Amino acid sequence: MPRELKKIAFVVEEFSVPSPAQQLLDRFLIGYPRDGRFHRPEGCRVAAHLTPGANDVELRRRAGDFGLTLAGSVKEAVADADGVVIVWRDTGAVANDAVLREVLECAAGKTVCFVHGVLAESLSGARAMMKLAASRNIALLSGTPLGVTWRLPEFKLPAATVLKEALVVVQGDAPSGELDGLECLAPVIEGRRGGEVGWRRIRHLEGPAVWRGGDEGAWSWPLLASAISRSDMPQGDAVTDGRTQDLVGLGLVPKLAQSPRAWLIEHQDGLRSSILVLDGVVGDYNFAVQTAGGRIYSAQIYRPPSPGQHHFSELARALEELLRSGSSPWSAGRSVLIAGGLEAFANPRTRSGKWEETRELKTG
Repeated sequence: MPRELKKIAFVVEEFSVPSPAQQLLDRFLIGYPRDGRFHRPEGCRVAAHLTPGANDVELRRRAGDFGLTLAGSVKEAVADADGVVIVWRDTGAVANDAVLREVLECAAGKTVCFVHGVLAESLSGARAMMKLAASRNIALLSGTPLGVTWRLPEFKLPAATVLKEALVVVQGDAPSGELDGLECLAPVIEGRRGGEVGWRRIRHLEGPAVWRGGDEGAWSWPLLASAISRSDMPQGDAVTDGRTQDLVGLGLVPKLAQSPRAWLIEHQDGLRSSILVLDGVVGDYNFAVQTAGGRIYSAQIYRPPSPGQHHFSELARALEELLRSGSSPWSAGRSVLIAGGLEAFANPRTRSGKWEETRELKTG
């Protein structure tokens, strides 16, 4: 039976407009659109602690306008909280293990703790945090709105599908683009037969090596073409005069891409997936997958524009259900694997252009 939420605590590293912390906190404090109406988490107090050194002007404004409780410490914020939401700076691609550890040590048992962004600084850190949370009977999970937002068109991999290859196109600086790529792909490919177990090895390409990799079959041009076909924001001549163009077929992708980079992942079950960070080609996130039988599915990962950014409404819905039920909308193994994946991406030895073994990256 769903439990009543009496208090939710936010521990945030920054609070500005717009920011993930603002988008999430405001939805629990003020409300958000849900199922065709404006939904308010009734009867729930919201407290917030801002880590030292950050600008607190907007938080103080919400304290005056909406009754937000400002806490001077993590311990004060999480006291008696049914749930805790931690939000890292910027996109959430850089974690702070010390803050998460303090939250887990101060929160009461049976609390639910959600981290916006990457769970921890490393694979070992993620596993240690999961172990600490379990020892204190705290449910711990991490993620971003990309895991729960709409797909255009709506898509769910048919049950028991065997996947051969997957590809996602994103934009952004490292490691934010890489985190977004992993958050986009994970919910899709986890639905394949056998689910996600882990990664066997990874390979990094950048600059002209990205296109050579496609020509050599390291990643799939047909999947890239299918993914880009879902874009609402093609760049190039489309921006200048509105014309439609076959960006892949006309060979325009290498000309438009600004400092391209790619991460190739070979999963333990043989699936190949690719994260292509292609600034200047399209302005949105799109993916494509190919089954073992050759069928290709593709869709856009929809990110509604400012000021609404209603993909945060979908995350707020998932969080509210998580906080009320304690039942995770996705596996904790995903959180651990993504933390380990970002650590591997940041390791200089993985930048050689050659395959690097990553058998330690497992969901279990």
